[in-house]
Amino acid sequence: MNPKPLELIHHAADIRIMKFLNVLILLAAVVLSASDGVCGGINVTNTSVGTRDAGTGTAPINFDISWNNSWRSTDPGAPAPNNWDAAWVFVKFRKNGGDWAHASLTDTGHTVPSGASLDVGLVDTSAAFNIATNPGVGVFIYRSADGVGTFTKTGFSLNWKYTQDGVGVNDTIDIRVFAIEMAYVPPGAFFAGDNALATAAFRQGSSDTDPWYIGSESAITTGTQAGSGTGLGETNSEYRYVSNSNSGEDATGAVFTIPAAFPKGYQKFYIMKGEISQSQWVAFFNTLTTTQKIARDSTVSGKNSDNLVFGNNVSWTSGDATLPDQGGGSTYASVAMNYLRWADLAAYLDWAGLRPMSELEFEKAGRGPYRAVSGEFAWGSSLITGATSISNAGKSNEAPGAAANCVYNNSGGVQGPMRVGAMAHGDATRIESGAGYYGVMDLTGNLWERPVTVGNATGRGFNGAKHGNGMLTLSGDADVTSWPGTNTVGAGFRGGNWYDGASHARLSGRALAASTTTDRSHNRGGRGVRSAP
Repeated sequence: MNPKPLELIHHAADIRIMKFLNVLILLAAVVLSASDGVCGGINVTNTSVGTRDAGTGTAPINFDISWNNSWRSTDPGAPAPNNWDAAWVFVKFRKNGGDWAHASLTDTGHTVPSGASLDVGLVDTSAAFNIATNPGVGVFIYRSADGVGTFTKTGFSLNWKYTQDGVGVNDTIDIRVFAIEMAYVPPGAFFAGDNALATAAFRQGSSDTDPWYIGSESAITTGTQAGSGTGLGETNSEYRYVSNSNSGEDATGAVFTIPAAFPKGYQKFYIMKGEISQSQWVAFFNTLTTTQKIARDSTVSGKNSDNLVFGNNVSWTSGDATLPDQGGGSTYASVAMNYLRWADLAAYLDWAGLRPMSELEFEKAGRGPYRAVSGEFAWGSSLITGATSISNAGKSNEAPGAAANCVYNNSGGVQGPMRVGAMAHGDATRIESGAGYYGVMDLTGNLWERPVTVGNATGRGFNGAKHGNGMLTLSGDADVTSWPGTNTVGAGFRGGNWYDGASHARLSGRALAASTTTDRSHNRGGRGVRSAP
């Protein structure tokens, strides 16, 4: 990475420069209206399965796709060059009315209309394609040239190896094509930590508050050093761990190694634009078996109700889950999904062919390549304005009642998470809409994020190359062995939430980064990422 961007902003926040950068980033990335969602807003239409070829064992899965507020910017002079949004598209099928399963895609043979690009995502991005052991579990679809606005394309076909999935030529097939909005984070160096203002923020030494410099995906070994970097010296490779003394967390100054396989945010990756919405959760839930649904039923062990509670409107007793209309179209479909424990989030990500993010990737997605601003939130400033009321609660155009860039601190009439991306409006700047550097929304506030921690051995065992294969255990759990397990302590909490105060919401805040809590609560949600092909 060219080191020049790292020199544009030093420790002291130059708000004038930041404002200029914010405007450019938002114009190139997330110019949203109050009625547009940034997650779950993709329209997939005209889905069908084409003729099954008995000779090759393949069949085309056809569809058209469209979503608003798409962008691509490869201008090397832009503040966020080589950044774009994409749809992560994957397919579920069932044969002869049985259980839903995940479609295995080939690495070639897909039909891509003009103006679009397509990349196949494998289960293990560190290994070669193999239809039996490392198939395509989905594809990224994105613009093939720079542009901003609605992305609409017809005539996509994905090449499905149906025989690999136990389907015969004469079986009756139902399909569902799912799409999740993602943002691309390009490779490059960044800083983790905010000059030690946030709780337990990463720092270089006991006497050196400079943040960690992540200059590669190589292994990182922490130490007990006092630290020597000052000013531009923060690019030194010195790493001191700071603990908040969570149960099972390594102590401040502990010496350990973060393996090369642990995703550090230097390599390219995709991240969901927003947290999982309630409509996305219901779509996932309704493809599960009854046994799996019981395990993933978010209306118990936390919410304990099928009614609307703290913004959660999911209802399920049997059959399919629903989002009942609370009046005038208030279904809460676009509101972020809360009451998710770690096992719930991991199951969703495995089912979708995604993976958890690491806490280093979390900071990269918010900060980008620039130097840390002391006490900053995900939008690169220490300025924060909380929502105190909601307009059109639960509807597709839900928004704060007055100007705000975050939902935090249990404020006023906001008693739960809001619509994903609700803070974005018109030509709002990055600060005004609460956007991360690469166009990702709600990294600060709304619901707790669940990144995998570096603060204990379980978290450090996470392998970023391993993704979900689209299938769960019979009991409804994720089955990726290199992820923190359903009842382990490898994933903590970052980014704050609608209920807690600003100290938790800081981008580098790590008060609960290595927390052992695994239950469901009204302020817990999540999102997924994927190592880029």
